[in-house]
Amino acid sequence: MTQAIEAAGAEARERGEPDWLATRREDAARAYASLPAPTPALRPWRYTDLTGLDFASFAPAHVPLQVTGTLAAGGYAGSLAAAGDREVVRTHLGSLLPPTEGKFLAANAAQWRDGVLVHLPRGAAAAAPIVVTLDASALAQAAIYPRLLIVAEERSEATIVLRLTSGDAPLVVIGAIEVIGGPASRVRLLIDDGWGGATSDFTWVRARLERDADLQVAALAIGGALFKQTVEVELAGEGATSAIRAVALGDGTQHFDFVTLQDHVAPRTTSVVEVKAALAGAARSVYYGITRVAAEAIGADADQANYNLLLSGSAKADSDPVLEILTANIVRCGHHATVGPVDQEALFYLESRGLDRRTALQLLVAGFFHSVVGELPLPGLAEQLDDRVAAKLATAAL
Repeated sequence: MTQAIEAAGAEARERGEPDWLATRREDAARAYASLPAPTPALRPWRYTDLTGLDFASFAPAHVPLQVTGTLAAGGYAGSLAAAGDREVVRTHLGSLLPPTEGKFLAANAAQWRDGVLVHLPRGAAAAAPIVVTLDASALAQAAIYPRLLIVAEERSEATIVLRLTSGDAPLVVIGAIEVIGGPASRVRLLIDDGWGGATSDFTWVRARLERDADLQVAALAIGGALFKQTVEVELAGEGATSAIRAVALGDGTQHFDFVTLQDHVAPRTTSVVEVKAALAGAARSVYYGITRVAAEAIGADADQANYNLLLSGSAKADSDPVLEILTANIVRCGHHATVGPVDQEALFYLESRGLDRRTALQLLVAGFFHSVVGELPLPGLAEQLDDRVAAKLATAAL
């Protein structure tokens, strides 16, 4: 993996990429070589130890990201590499997730090949969801580097769905998603994880929202062996709004690690975080979230919640919500966290109506997750989630 990353710049020039992009890949390769790997000594990695994962044994591979959906004239939803000569790419690519910030981000910046650009021009609205599909089912012992750049100009609107699948062979995914939300833009992003049982996913999502922009991010973490997702939103313009929602359904030894940051910079901004996990077997969920309110961010309204259901005696969840409030002039800034078993009265009620314990748990967990998908305008999504919950819990160790 290391040799391939270091050669990224030369390979980019051979592919005919613009000089500016090849140079950035070379800079990213240098950053990768000089930066240390993350360890539990770093607060966001406290509960995720990578010493058992041999990254050197994973060869870089490239999987085209398929895009379906159309935009109005002047918009673009397609290959990021093919759009490399566009000014919007040169201006915004890497502006929120610089490669110097960490070894994994440097690896992605050096190695991404078939990323996707979604560019929404001023006033444009996508009539139907833009679906980005990554199917890595054919890969084994490989490392892939998905890259997604979303630029939503003033008063534009779109729903974007990222569907991820892989087979049962070992796979490492290092992803980077940047969202530029212009004034009064409205973006909905769903990350649907259908990874196979031996996939380790490390993905960063970072957004910057201008005046009155609105961003909704939802993640469905159901597959994979190790899932670590970081979602950070800078509410940089007055009146900006964001929501970060996620569900994790674990069994066996699955490990889920969520990190969130709501950074209120401008006045009268609003944010919501809601992360829910239901864990069977010896699965584990970790949540570390920060709500930060700057001194200038008067009138901020922020809420942060992490709820965990333990479906077996061996499952475990850790929750660490943090508030950093630098002004007393706020509407609300709160956090909530719970870890515990399913409500026994609700379980008894369903069993008293003739359901066996496993079926009753399937219904309770599906209902527990519904608030996460309820804000996304995707027909049939709630029913699909119900089916996936039922299928996984049908064989889970309870």
